[in-house]
Amino acid sequence: MPDEDFDVVRRAWAAANRGEEDAMLREFHRDVVAIPFGAAMEGKAYRGHDGILEWWRNDIQATWEVFEVHPEHFERVRHQLLVTGRWTARGGASSVDLDIPATWVIEVRDGKIAYWQTYTDNEQARRDIGLDD
Repeated sequence: MPDEDFDVVRRAWAAANRGEEDAMLREFHRDVVAIPFGAAMEGKAYRGHDGILEWWRNDIQATWEVFEVHPEHFERVRHQLLVTGRWTARGGASSVDLDIPATWVIEVRDGKIAYWQTYTDNEQARRDIGLDD
């Protein structure tokens, strides 16, 4: 049986890949807390739909010609999701292509993404979600 929470993540990431802000935001809880990879390095979090749009427009659209997230494997760990996959990107000014493994720790509340953090270190994500390797 498919997990509806997994579908929320698939829809949100697919909308982001298409550049459809409204469709993307529909999948996020109004009180969402997001810690994308770059934000985690700076100790920063984006809050609410306005915060998501700030990150999306200022960090993603302004920097990348192409930016896509590809969730591949989903695992429920208690009340959270551990999602692994990749993100691919092409720099806007540099045209540098990236293809980087990614892991996301996600919480879904009321059928919407209420929290997500992006990791490039799968083992760290697993530790943070409470799984011992």
